[in-house]
Amino acid sequence: ILYSMSRSIKGPWQFKGILNKLAGNCNTNHQSIIDFKGKSYFIYHNDGMNAQGGSFRRSVCIDYLYYNKDGTIKRIIMTTEGVQPAK
Repeated sequence: ILYSMSRSIKGPWQFKGILNKLAGNCNTNHQSIIDFKGKSYFIYHNDGMNAQGGSFRRSVCIDYLYYNKDGTIKRIIMTTEGVQPAK
């Protein structure tokens, strides 16, 4: 997943880099970004399910998303644990 930013919906757009790479044997990772209770989350899928599904086996993943001071997005660190509930 790559991303660009602009001050206008019409551009011009400036390439900002890679957010994350394909996870395992998946052809895509269908991502989404949400904010919930003051934190940002990156939702995507990987190939963590049963190997019988080939490249179509998909498990939903949620990891934290962090922004830099200038508004750009830090590269997503994909984890096997995902977001952990507060204790």
